[in-house]
Amino acid sequence: MDHYLSSAPWRELAEDYRMRLGEPPAGTVRTIALSELQDEAVCREYVSWLKDYIGAPDLQVAASMLAKRISYLWIAPILSAMTVHNREVFFPLDRSFLYHPASTEETTFPFLALDGLQSASPPEDRAVWREAVIEENFAVRLAPLLQTLAAVGPVSMAVLWENIMVRIAPLYALGADSSGEERLRMQEDFVYLTRTAPGALFGARRNPFTRFTEGNDEAPVAKSKRITCCFYYRMSGEYCRKCPKIDNENESQLK
Repeated sequence: MDHYLSSAPWRELAEDYRMRLGEPPAGTVRTIALSELQDEAVCREYVSWLKDYIGAPDLQVAASMLAKRISYLWIAPILSAMTVHNREVFFPLDRSFLYHPASTEETTFPFLALDGLQSASPPEDRAVWREAVIEENFAVRLAPLLQTLAAVGPVSMAVLWENIMVRIAPLYALGADSSGEERLRMQEDFVYLTRTAPGALFGARRNPFTRFTEGNDEAPVAKSKRITCCFYYRMSGEYCRKCPKIDNENESQLK
């Protein structure tokens, strides 16, 4: 038995990200496996449906919003487990489902149900293990999905990667409140994720997160403003706090 998946730290993490363990609940409005989103035709049909369901004006906005949601539901908790708990959590994409509950009181965006969840502790060489975890989750599993969303939108990969970055950065900003081994892991893992790891681990020519950070290689931090716009304002009527368009809009109003 995997004791981590029955531990209080994991249960708290799963609850924080509203992950459902097992199959999606009965009576959902729509369900789709993460693996299906790597197929462009299936992904286009789902994003087209999602566009209407969440009130996005077009496929570009819907694809961008979906990337942000997937980062929150999948990438953020996986990296939290890796860094904070020092554990690898793995789930097969064909048994992991985005689902939309019948009730939309909380949100019209999907939640994630994980079936076949597994975990493992790192071997003696944590650096090699960390590299493998990142390559599996980013290059092998996430990058093909992002490439499909980029084609469906269409939306640039830079926007999609920065959507992922905005969900990752807060996890490692908490390192300042930690101490000892955990704090050191948070610092080292963020440096690796954003500066040291080669592009191949993300299915890209170069590390896609580096441009979204500032500072030296020993202690980088996420930029306070986004470089790209995620298009959230086009469906909400308001800008994200980090939106690069805010200053431009203010300047236009002053002219």
